[in-house]
Amino acid sequence: MMNQYLISNRANAYLRPLISLLSLAWFLLPLGVQAQLTPACTGSLSGQILTSAPASAGLPGATIYIRELQRGTLTDTEGRFRLDNLCPGQYTVEYRFLGFTSVTESVRVPVDSVRQITLSNDARNLPGVDVTEHRSEAKQILQTQSELAGIALDQSRGLTLGESLKAIAGLYSIQSGPAISKPVIHGLYSNRILVLNNGIRQEDQQWGSEHAPQVDQFVASRLTVIKGAASIRYGSDAIGGVILVEPKAMPSAPGIHGEANLVGATNGRMGAVSGFLEGAFDRKLTGLSWRAQGTLKRAGNARAPGYFLENTGFQERNFSADLHYDRKHWGAEVYYSQFNNQIGMFRGAQVGSLSDLYAAIARPEPLVQPGFTYTIDRPFQDVQHQLLKGRAYYRSESFGELTLTVASQQNTREEYDRLSFSRVTTPELYLKLNTQTADLIWEHPVKRTPSGGVWSGSVGVNALTQGNVRRYLFLIPNFRANGLGGFIIERYAYNRWIFEGGLRYDVRTLRAFFLNETDDQVFSRSHRWDNANGSFGVSYELRPNLTLTTNLSTAWRAPNASDLYANGLHQSSVAYERGNPNLKAEQAYNGNLALAYTGERLSFDIGIFNNLINNYIYLKPDSVPTIRQRGAFPAYSYDQVRALFRGIDATISYKLSQPLTFTSKTSLLWAYNQTARDYLVLVPPQRSENSIRYEFTDQGRVSGLYVQASLLAVARQHRVPTVSSEMREGTLIFRGDFAPPPPGYVLLGAEAGLTLRLGNQPVQVILTGANLANTVYRDYLNRFRYFADEPGRNLSLKLKVAI
Repeated sequence: MMNQYLISNRANAYLRPLISLLSLAWFLLPLGVQAQLTPACTGSLSGQILTSAPASAGLPGATIYIRELQRGTLTDTEGRFRLDNLCPGQYTVEYRFLGFTSVTESVRVPVDSVRQITLSNDARNLPGVDVTEHRSEAKQILQTQSELAGIALDQSRGLTLGESLKAIAGLYSIQSGPAISKPVIHGLYSNRILVLNNGIRQEDQQWGSEHAPQVDQFVASRLTVIKGAASIRYGSDAIGGVILVEPKAMPSAPGIHGEANLVGATNGRMGAVSGFLEGAFDRKLTGLSWRAQGTLKRAGNARAPGYFLENTGFQERNFSADLHYDRKHWGAEVYYSQFNNQIGMFRGAQVGSLSDLYAAIARPEPLVQPGFTYTIDRPFQDVQHQLLKGRAYYRSESFGELTLTVASQQNTREEYDRLSFSRVTTPELYLKLNTQTADLIWEHPVKRTPSGGVWSGSVGVNALTQGNVRRYLFLIPNFRANGLGGFIIERYAYNRWIFEGGLRYDVRTLRAFFLNETDDQVFSRSHRWDNANGSFGVSYELRPNLTLTTNLSTAWRAPNASDLYANGLHQSSVAYERGNPNLKAEQAYNGNLALAYTGERLSFDIGIFNNLINNYIYLKPDSVPTIRQRGAFPAYSYDQVRALFRGIDATISYKLSQPLTFTSKTSLLWAYNQTARDYLVLVPPQRSENSIRYEFTDQGRVSGLYVQASLLAVARQHRVPTVSSEMREGTLIFRGDFAPPPPGYVLLGAEAGLTLRLGNQPVQVILTGANLANTVYRDYLNRFRYFADEPGRNLSLKLKVAI
């Protein structure tokens, strides 16, 4: 306990000056802002596109496209452009404009950060030129985004999606052991965070704290996070933000290529292998390309400092296949993926009575401390997610681009209790969710005004239908949900200004089915919600390397079946959950303001955000315990309050010398229950991560060599509901939470990486060390914090080989 107390004091002392400094900024700047840069991705590419005839002048509307990142932008009325949040590395950049000879060059970021390109008129190519800006899905709205791509993404290979995204300021994760991690954006999670997997909204059973998104992180070539409400473009449920999992562009050059990734880790003795093969055809099949990808991952019991965590192994078996056919004016795609995951649930968290729960919380270490094993025993989860997608598009310069995307998903979840009452092999909980979605989007042609402004925009319709089927024990009912929405987004760019506005209208329905046990008759309950929302954003380039962006938007979320009708023992949570059929739809009012600067030595991004949510739905851990056959269980009930989330994200990167860079990333968050005038549970504590990185000069067969050391400080979460206790009929009952938040902690990390050329074969090697001091600590956002410490020291080796 004394060690934990000292760790807490060090973490709080470490954060106190940062909190004071950024709190001052909170009162000096208007409400709302988000930080957008990641420590390793603070580079930029900017410049001007000129035309050589009849006189040198800026070329508005020219396309700048980075092949490796599939990112692009358009020049403004003076021919200027800027792309931020680029990771260090070598990129191939294309500069194009209809009727001019395209220019392609190799650019190294951050060395070649400012470019001036002159395009020459080429009348011979005018009739047949096909210029298309293949923008990231995220770039279709005026909200600056944070992303992991290139080397920054490679550094996170082998981690879960939630763990990978913690490298971005303002991103956290709620965990249930080492294998289950849910992304958290500015304090919001679950159905308030929309995950777009290859352009399709991921629909799985993610309403529980231990229900992680079923996404293979190896599929992505870029992970993009939109912070703040983004419901206008992506529909309801995006109150907290959007996570886009985007694969690399399909190949266009004939031949077969591929990539292999190998990952090994010491803690849990985790091993993963992932790879893909892809190719494109020539001659009569020009435009046809394909890709096949697969991943295998396995880990055994994780190890906390001093002992193993019982039954915390997991294994994954995933694969996907993609087929594209692209022509000048039209194209089509078929994509299929399957995600299979089996996860052991920590046995120390599986208790049989309320007294057992309190005894387990009071113990400093788990009562049972087995050795290492890969065996996964009861209790465990077995989850499968299948996705089938079809997409077709038509585009032309006069019409714009019309895209139809349809998809079908099936998510099957089986949860096995520690001991089946009937001694049979069937799961205690079985849920199957089938979802069909359709999206029709029209992006109208770019319109240029006589004054030099540029109009662009899109109109779209989204439809969804899904049904849930349950078996065995009751937790949530069978249900049928439907959704239909339409939106319009318009953008105007003039000189250094960009204005964007959007409107959206949605209708959602839900019909839940129940069985009357008295007469065995089925009856149902129906709900209907509709809502209109809007957004307005402005971006102004104060200087070529200084940009101010603000956005005001509204968003909403209809209650789901678990919010309304949960009534049963949740096996993996070991808790009894009760829904509330009287819940209303959540309504959010979000504001943010971001200031980003990129200089030769100094780069920073400071943001403030403010998110007010009326009718915020959450699971209260203060209900009277429920008695069942296995014993007494802590009970949770869904409640609704007016909640306010506000905070600061700040990233500062300073180049001490050409090879040496210091980066500081701080995330501060305050959340408050305005209805009860109290705090909320499961709100991330304040945190700051600082790192120093040294990059060596390329020599011979070795390139991209770097070493990095980091220090993560997380403060204790003091802003929590008051914990109280009382005796009721001889049973001790806690209210507010079952234990106070754990002390803060400080973790030491290190990393080294390089690319080694063996003959003509480049091999990327990354060695990472986490919690190198083997610090004993517990994380407030981990459900297992009541029973055990977090995993200790972990060394991981990552190899990537292009085939």
